[in-house]
Amino acid sequence: MKKLSNTLIRENAFAELRRMILSQEIKPGEKLNEKEVAEQLGVSRTPVREAFHKLELEGLVEIFPRRYCLVKGVTHGCIREIHLIRSQLEPMAAYHAVDHLSDEDIDQLSSLIEKTKELMVEGNAQKIMELNDQFHRTINEASNLSRIVSILNNMQDYIVSFRYSFISRPELAQRSIDEHEEILFALRKRDKELVKKLVTQHLEGISEYEDVILEDLKPVPN
Repeated sequence: MKKLSNTLIRENAFAELRRMILSQEIKPGEKLNEKEVAEQLGVSRTPVREAFHKLELEGLVEIFPRRYCLVKGVTHGCIREIHLIRSQLEPMAAYHAVDHLSDEDIDQLSSLIEKTKELMVEGNAQKIMELNDQFHRTINEASNLSRIVSILNNMQDYIVSFRYSFISRPELAQRSIDEHEEILFALRKRDKELVKKLVTQHLEGISEYEDVILEDLKPVPN
């Protein structure tokens, strides 16, 4: 864990622990000790204690008072809820993005896809995931629907933890690329209904891989 600055210590402690749990730097099944975590982050125990409680509200940990904090990580219910939110909001964002994406923006999306294809040959799953995120983020932000974008951005850490599970599998990564190309084609045509339909289908396909995600997120043995 990296040391935190004095600025917004409470928020930083929560954000850092949340990030580490969702990225699996801290894995499901691990036990966190308040004093040890505080020392590793370079803060007092109070912001760590508050962070634990906020993480418990998100369902990411379970607190056993005066003993330890058990990391639960991402659950099946969490995955389904995130996919439900995305399936409702992202197609609508894509629909509205058609009115705002310039030809240069669409060319940039095409460039992201081509770079992703090159990375497929290298087997660089981490970089593929980053470009995948950039593809979706570019479309979402072009919608100019600030509240929807804010909700989707707030879930980004969760989405990343899901996405790596299938991007790291070549056959699923290739499927994602193929579907991105279909979305790009619809964007070039400025066909708002088709864009919305294809983004909906793309997200439905992602939700099919819940078992794959859960397999990668199994708790470590006690």
